[in-house]
Amino acid sequence: MLTIQKIQIYGFGKHENITISLNEGVTIFYGLNEAGKTTIQQFILQMLFGFPIRQQTQRKYEPKVSTKYGGQLTLVHPIYGQCTIERVKGKAAGDVSVYLEDGTTGHEELLTKLLYGYSRTSFESIFSFSLHELQGIEKMSEEELTHLLLASGTTGVQHLSALEKKMEKEANELFKKTGKVPVINQKVEQLKQLERTIKQEQGKILTFEDKLKQLQLLEHNLEKLYSTQKLLQQQWQQLTIQKQALPLLKQQQILQQTLVNYQHVQFPPEGIRRYEQLKDRLLHESQQLKQLKEQYQTLQNQVLTIADEHTVNEMARLMQKEATWHQLMVKEQNLHDDLFMFEQEMKAQFRLLGVLETEAQENLLEETVSLQQEQQFQLQLSKLEEAEDELKFHLRSLEQVHLELETIAKQKQRLMQESLTNEEEHILAQWPQQKRKLEQLRAAKSQRSKQQQPHYFSWLVLLIGLLSLIYGVFEKNIVTTIIGAVLSLLTLLFIRYVKQADEPTSKEHSSLLRELEQEEMTVQAVLLKKQRYEDRWVHVNEQQKEKEQQYASLEYKIQQAEIEIEEATHTLQHFLKRYRLQGTIARTLMPELFMRIRSVQELAAKKNSTLSLMQEVQKEKQYIYKQLQQVLEGAYDEQEIYMYLRTAYLEAQQHQQQVQQTKEQLAGLKIKMDGGQSKLDRYTTEMDELLNEAQVPNEQAYYEMYEQFEQQKNIMTELQTVQAQLASLNLPQRESLVEDTVNEDIHALEQEQNSTQLAIDQCLAQRAALLIEKDQLLNDEKYGQLLQQFEQEKAELQQLIEQWATKKAVATAIHETLFRLREEKLPHVLVEVNAIFRLLTGGRYDKLSIHDEGYFVAQDVAGLRYQMAELSQATKEQAYIALRLALAKTLVSTAPFPIIMDDPFVHFDRNRTNKMVQLMKEVGYERQILYFTCHDTMLKHWQKEQIVDIGALANERGVAST
Repeated sequence: MLTIQKIQIYGFGKHENITISLNEGVTIFYGLNEAGKTTIQQFILQMLFGFPIRQQTQRKYEPKVSTKYGGQLTLVHPIYGQCTIERVKGKAAGDVSVYLEDGTTGHEELLTKLLYGYSRTSFESIFSFSLHELQGIEKMSEEELTHLLLASGTTGVQHLSALEKKMEKEANELFKKTGKVPVINQKVEQLKQLERTIKQEQGKILTFEDKLKQLQLLEHNLEKLYSTQKLLQQQWQQLTIQKQALPLLKQQQILQQTLVNYQHVQFPPEGIRRYEQLKDRLLHESQQLKQLKEQYQTLQNQVLTIADEHTVNEMARLMQKEATWHQLMVKEQNLHDDLFMFEQEMKAQFRLLGVLETEAQENLLEETVSLQQEQQFQLQLSKLEEAEDELKFHLRSLEQVHLELETIAKQKQRLMQESLTNEEEHILAQWPQQKRKLEQLRAAKSQRSKQQQPHYFSWLVLLIGLLSLIYGVFEKNIVTTIIGAVLSLLTLLFIRYVKQADEPTSKEHSSLLRELEQEEMTVQAVLLKKQRYEDRWVHVNEQQKEKEQQYASLEYKIQQAEIEIEEATHTLQHFLKRYRLQGTIARTLMPELFMRIRSVQELAAKKNSTLSLMQEVQKEKQYIYKQLQQVLEGAYDEQEIYMYLRTAYLEAQQHQQQVQQTKEQLAGLKIKMDGGQSKLDRYTTEMDELLNEAQVPNEQAYYEMYEQFEQQKNIMTELQTVQAQLASLNLPQRESLVEDTVNEDIHALEQEQNSTQLAIDQCLAQRAALLIEKDQLLNDEKYGQLLQQFEQEKAELQQLIEQWATKKAVATAIHETLFRLREEKLPHVLVEVNAIFRLLTGGRYDKLSIHDEGYFVAQDVAGLRYQMAELSQATKEQAYIALRLALAKTLVSTAPFPIIMDDPFVHFDRNRTNKMVQLMKEVGYERQILYFTCHDTMLKHWQKEQIVDIGALANERGVAST
C-alpha cells in the first residue's frame, strides 16, 4: 500500500516549520477548532495534486507572516519505494520535485505515475470525505441520494452521469419533437418561410417578354417626336436671332449720332492715374521733408550740450584705481583689526603677569630680557622646584616610615600574644626525663625484634609440612602424608606457645611507646613554635631599629630642604621686583615668565609697526578720496563713493555715445532732405507736362477733360460691342426686319413646341417605368439571394442536426456505460458493501441492493426493504461510508492510496462509533487512514503513538498565526 511516512511543512496556512512522522495503519489528528486540522489535510492534498489556480474555488492557504510556502511529503510507494514529494511556490500549481530512493528526480510527469494517473477530484470522490458531505445526505431526494451512493460505489460514475445530463440538456436545446424554442425547430420554420417567398419571386419573372414589346413601340414613337422637336427648335432659334437683332440695330444708330459730338476731345494715356500718382508722391515727400527738418532741428539742439571730455577722462583714470581703493579699504580694516588684536593680547599678557599700571607696563616693555638673565632665572626656579620635590619626597617617605613603625609595633604585640603558654613551658621542662624513658623502650623493642627472627624458620617448617601433606594426598602416599601432618601440627603448637609467652609484655611496652612518641611529637611542635617565635622577635626588633634610623635621617633631610626652598624663594622674589612684577605669581607661570615678557615686547613692536603702516595706508586713501570728491563735486561715504563714481562715469559715457550717434543722424537727415527736395521738383515738372498735354490750364479743367474723354471712350466701346453682336447674328437682311411679325411667328412656334414636348414626356415616363421593371427583373438579386439564403440555412440545419446526433449518441453511450457499470462492476462492490454495512449497523440491516427501477434499497434482517429516504441520517451516512470503503477495498491493487476522513462520525452514537472504530482498524491493515477530529472521545479507542496532538505540536514547534 501507499503510505505517508512524514509531513514536513515549510509554510502553509497557520503552520510553519513543523514536521510530523506517521506510522502505518490509523493515525488520529486531534485538535480543537482553529487548531489547523483542515490545514494539514489540505496540505497533503495540495502537495499531491498542486496548489489551486485562480479558476478553482479551493483556498490556497498562503502564509500571512512567513515568506516560505510549501513543504514535503515522504511516501513509501509499493513500486518505487521511498519517495519524497516537494512542492513550493512557483507557477500556477507550484513547482514540484519528486526524489526517488534510487536517485531519480522528476516533476509532474513522475508524480502522475506515482499517483496512478488520479486527479484531485477522482481521489477525493473515493479516498477523502468529511462531515459536510455526510450532512448533505439529509437534504437529498431519493434520486439524488441513489445517484450519490451509486457514484460512491463505482469509480468515475459521478463524472459520467454529469456528462450524460450535460449532453442530454444540450441535445434538447437543439431539438425537441413538439418544441418551438430549440434551434433546429426554429431553423425548419425559417426554411418553410423562405420556400414560400421564392415561389412568389418565380411568378414575377414570367411577365418579362410583354414588357420588352411595349418598350420597342415606345422607342419608335420617341424617334418621330424627337425629329419634329428638332425641326421646330431650328425655326425657333432663327426667329430668336431676329428678335435679338432689332434692339441692337436701334442702339447702333443712337451711338453713331452721339459719337459725332466728341471728335475734338484729347487726353494723355492713363492721364488720371499718372496725375494722381504724382500728386500723392508730391504730398508724401512734402510731409517727409517737413518731418526731416523738424528732426534735424531737434538733433542740432541736442548736440549743443556736449560733455566735458577732461572730466570723463579723469573719471576713467579714477575708475582704474577702484581695485586699489578697495585694497586700501580692506588693508586699513585688517590693520585696524590687527591693532585691536595686539592690544587685546598685550592686555591679556599683562593680566597674566600681574602688571596693571600703565607706568609699570611701559617700564616692563623697556626692560632687557636677555637669554643669560632668563637662564639665571630658570636656574633659580629649577633649584626651587628640586628643593620642593625633594621636600615632598622626604615627607612622603617620613609618613611611610611612620606607618611602618606603627605596623612593627602591632606585629610585636601579636608576637607577644603568640608566645608559649604555661602548659607548653611545663611540657618542655618535663621532656628530658620522658625522653630517657622513650629511648629505653625503643632499645627494648629492638631487642625483641632480634629475638623474633627464629619465628621465620618456624613458619618455613610449617610451610614444608603443609606442602608434604598436600603432596601425599594427591600422590596417595600415606607415609608422606603422615609426616607432613605431624610436622605441621608440631610447628603450629610451637609458634602458639612462643606467641602466648611474649604477648603480655609486648602489649604494655607498645602502649607506653606510643604515648611517649606522641609526647615527643608534641614537644617537637612546641620547640618549633618557640624557635619560630624567637626568630620573628629578633627580626621585628631589627626592622624597628632600622626604621627608627631612617626616621631620624628623614627629619634631618626635611630641615635641609626647607632651608634651600626659603633661599631660592628669596632670590626669585628679588628677581621679580627688578621687573616691577607685584603680587604672587602662579608657580605654573614662572617657567614661562621670560617668554611672556618677551612675547609682550614683540606684540608692542608689531603694534607700532602696524600703526605706522596704517598711517601710510590712510594717507594714500585720503589722496584718492580728495580726487574723487573733485570729480563728483560733492562729499560721499567712503564705502559708496565708487558706486556713485561708476554711475556718473556710465552716464557720461552714454551721453558721449548719444552725441556721436546724433551727429551721424544729422548727416543722414541732411542727405535725406536733399533727396526729398529733388523729388519734389521732379514731381512738379511731370504734373505740368500732363496739363500741357491735355491742353488745360489747371487741375479742375484737367479732371473735366478726363470725364469727356471717358464718355467718348465708352461710346466707342459700346458701338464696337453692338457691331460685333450684329456680326455674330449673321443676318442677311437687317433692314427688312419688322418687330411685330417676328413676335407673332415666335408665339405660334412656341405653342407647337409645347405640344410636342408633352407627347415626348408621356412616352419617356412610360418607357422609364417599363425599364425599371425590366431592370428589376434582370438585375434584381433578391431571387438569387433567397436561393443562397435557402441553401445556407439548409447547411446550418444539417450542422445542427449533426451536432444533435453527436450529443444524442454520446448521451446514449454514457447511459449504456452507466448501466453496464452498474450491472457489471457494482455487484462486486456490493459484496464488500453488505459486509461493512452489516457490521456498522450491528447486524440490523442485512444488505444494500439496487431496485429494478435503479434505486438503492436497504434490507433488514427480517427481510423488510426500505428506500434510502426512509432511513435515519446516521444509517444513510453508514451506507455512504460502507460504499466508499468497499470501493477503496476493491481498488487496493490499482490505487493503494491512504484514506482521509475529516470528522465524519459526529452524528454516530457510542455503539455505532465503536463499530466504525472496529472497521477502521480492519481497513488499517490494508490502507493507511488519516482521521481528523476535534472530539476527545475518539482518542480513547487508539494508542498514544497513533495520535498526533496538533495543539501540542504547535506549542513545541512554533506555529505562526494566520
